[in-house]
Amino acid sequence: MIVKYFLKVRWSLLLINKLIYFIIYLFFFSNLNAESYVRAGESLIWDSENKNYTANGDVEFKNDRFIAFADKMIANYVVEENEEVFTIIELFDNVVIEFKDELFKGNYAIYTRNDNIIKLTGEVSIESPTRILTGNELIADIDNNKRILNSANNESTVEVLLENNAND
Repeated sequence: MIVKYFLKVRWSLLLINKLIYFIIYLFFFSNLNAESYVRAGESLIWDSENKNYTANGDVEFKNDRFIAFADKMIANYVVEENEEVFTIIELFDNVVIEFKDELFKGNYAIYTRNDNIIKLTGEVSIESPTRILTGNELIADIDNNKRILNSANNESTVEVLLENNAND
């Protein structure tokens, strides 16, 4: 009798353990496969009619290409196969974008998913392991690995600072 009881308890514990592992697996698997997300420190407004999110305060946006931080963000989306897919992301104030080993900074940025282009304006900089570039406008073509840096006008400049050992 005691042996039967012990076997039932053991069997129940094994089932509970398997169920817990299965739930944990689903949780981590779904998070790993999430293409993108939006986080905000102050507020996050979902406008289902206009299909966008407005985030305020310590905003973080991540997709499969980059991570972006700003004070405010507006993210437009479309629904594809019952999932929201972000198509146009606007970032406002204190914009920082981490892309591979580069850091883009500026006052305003807009990303369009259709052409994978990030456009930053206002006191723009690109920091990489071997150089710092500064200007007023950056157009970063993600797919073609091309960066175009522009000055504000004829009186301003575009600059690059290379590390001494950049060619080593």
